[in-house]
Amino acid sequence: MTKALKITKNMTIAQVIYDYPETEEILQKHLGHCTTCPAASMETIALGAHLHEKDVTEIVKELNEFLDKKANEEKK
Repeated sequence: MTKALKITKNMTIAQVIYDYPETEEILQKHLGHCTTCPAASMETIALGAHLHEKDVTEIVKELNEFLDKKANEEKK
């Protein structure tokens, strides 16, 4: 059974920051100031990755791995 992703490439940057504010540093690392741009409410992670010539799959993977690790730490 495949684990469902919490964050997908089709989510807007603003939506991810709103739902998971602890991920903003990761987004900034990959997408720079896109996290504070007014267009973040309309721009998806996929579009931001494209504009910054980054691999969207790697960004989404890193975000979800971070959230999984955090959730596991909170269970302890």
